[in-house]
Amino acid sequence: MRSRYVTALEHERLPIGQGPPGASLTDEEAERLLVSNEQHPGFCERGYRSVTLSQYCGVVALGERVLEILPKVDERLPPEECRGILLRLLRHAGDIPLPLRAPAGQHLAHAQLLEMFIASFFEAVIGIVKGGLLHRYREAEEDLPVVRGAIVASRQFALHSNRPDRIACRYDDLTVDNTWNRLLKLGLHVVRPWMRNAALYRQWTELWAIFGEVDHTLADPRALGRLVYDRHAVRYRAAIEWVGWIVRLLSPSLRAGESEVPALLFDTNALFESVVGVLLRRDPGHGVEIDVKETHQHLARFVESGPKAYRLLPDLVVRRGEKVVAIGDAKWKRLSVGRNGYLYPRESDLYQLHVYAAAFNCPNVALIYPWHRELAGSRETRLDLRQAGGGNVSVSVMCIDLSSDAFAVVRGSDTPELGRLLELSDAVGRRQSI
Repeated sequence: MRSRYVTALEHERLPIGQGPPGASLTDEEAERLLVSNEQHPGFCERGYRSVTLSQYCGVVALGERVLEILPKVDERLPPEECRGILLRLLRHAGDIPLPLRAPAGQHLAHAQLLEMFIASFFEAVIGIVKGGLLHRYREAEEDLPVVRGAIVASRQFALHSNRPDRIACRYDDLTVDNTWNRLLKLGLHVVRPWMRNAALYRQWTELWAIFGEVDHTLADPRALGRLVYDRHAVRYRAAIEWVGWIVRLLSPSLRAGESEVPALLFDTNALFESVVGVLLRRDPGHGVEIDVKETHQHLARFVESGPKAYRLLPDLVVRRGEKVVAIGDAKWKRLSVGRNGYLYPRESDLYQLHVYAAAFNCPNVALIYPWHRELAGSRETRLDLRQAGGGNVSVSVMCIDLSSDAFAVVRGSDTPELGRLLELSDAVGRRQSI
């Protein structure tokens, strides 16, 4: 049986119609990927009988199959560790479009990325179930032996004039069969064919039974954008957001008329920058402020008219009062080690930091990269950049170990100590870990 999943790493080249089915695309699937460029510019590029991916990770619907794209930190890492890195980044970024919890249990250690997202959806639904399913009043009409609510006179006199044992009634019924629960059950219905994990399927079976009184066939996906979250329904928000994504991704019949290719994709460059900012802002130190994506400085100014041009956007600007004491820029790139044991950033990265240092009048800057095992044993790396007027700019090359939730900062060494970006300011004490 052909697998419904295709797994790839970012920047990987996927052949079209060649190689094993689990590592190649059909012509139709390749065209669907190219359509994704409209929503995510630069997501992929068409070559001769191939499609080359870029820096996006996540899940893309291919029709009958799903493509999962994983981060490429270390080429030797197995897929399950790559998935763990992506989930770890998503959990810590704090600004992703969907709430994502860490799937619990070893049974998901080798699950596909889609199954991990489904597990997070289940956790959101379980949280709702523990608090009790939402009940709503619904107007109902029924022929009853006793009066309930109001008598429907037209129906009573027309159909039951000779039936004193039947009374046509209209009443309000408090029920769990309402829009909120119908949408949740619709999500459960849509994910069923995509689960291969036995433990996950058992969890699905339990949830499906709990929603036994709910009719998901009456759910209208268009209601997802019209829901009003009152104080009783606000706890449904996370699960409903998952339903919206699940329906768009996995159920083409429920999103007829849409021309876009559904996907849940994340720019790993932006994701890594966001995580670095979150980590460094947790405990900035007394009297220190950290700004993310500083936008006040520009590279140039027109001489005659005076307007500024070419806005500068460093990822992290560390201030003590009005003075900029350090600047950091996160780069989702693979560092290399020279023969002398030092880390070698790309020239373009150094040029960029040189410009930041001059524009902000800051002598301490840092380049921050993801750590990988090939950097083990490298030397602590600092570089001096010459500035106009004879001054120097000190560049520290730092790496963050993404293999665990500790996110240890590693700076040119395989020891997990070595502090954080704030060490660049002499006024701020040394930190041992994040």
